[in-house]
Amino acid sequence: MGLRPDARVLDLACGDGHLLRLMGTRAIGIDIALEDLHIACGSSSDSASGSRPRGHHVAQARAQALPFAAQSFDAITCHLAFMLFDDLESVVGQLTRVLRPGASFIALLGGGPTADGADTFHTFASMLPRAGRSFGDRRASSEAGWRELFSARDWRDLSFERWELDLSGSFDDVWRFLGSSYQLADAERVRTALREKFPGARVPLSIATYCATAIRR
Repeated sequence: MGLRPDARVLDLACGDGHLLRLMGTRAIGIDIALEDLHIACGSSSDSASGSRPRGHHVAQARAQALPFAAQSFDAITCHLAFMLFDDLESVVGQLTRVLRPGASFIALLGGGPTADGADTFHTFASMLPRAGRSFGDRRASSEAGWRELFSARDWRDLSFERWELDLSGSFDDVWRFLGSSYQLADAERVRTALREKFPGARVPLSIATYCATAIRR
């Protein structure tokens, strides 16, 4: 991000602190999940790496009501969560309030499956129940949606960069990504059905993602 060493950075929906570990001890994380925050602040070990990102400050809070003073941050990041938030107008209002002029909001967005319909993501998506489920605001994952959300009066230099990621691997690896992303109530049924469709040792999975940036005026 090209920030000075003493820059203050906020990570929205920081989860277990993976991104915080990459941004230094002055980064602050918020999330609504206490279990993840315990890992992020170092009160319990990261189950994957065993490391503890000590020195980080975290808070249980919602992106729609950030507990920080105006113009507190030099940058705000959000990793694969912005497109899942509700009430995006409130979220953007909070970003506008707590970012300093010239500061950036940078989000990695999940765009869903790529155009190739032969992999597990397309099959998985076809198995999801259609009724009663909300996956956030569609505007969060498109450039047109960002231009609607981020007012030209308060924001400038919106950019959208599309990446395609190949996440193919063992079925367990692929399921870990898909299952944790959607928190299915009937996960075991979907998992069993998906395994029947893809019995091989290497399971194909490709996703489209976007790196989106908006700069506070």
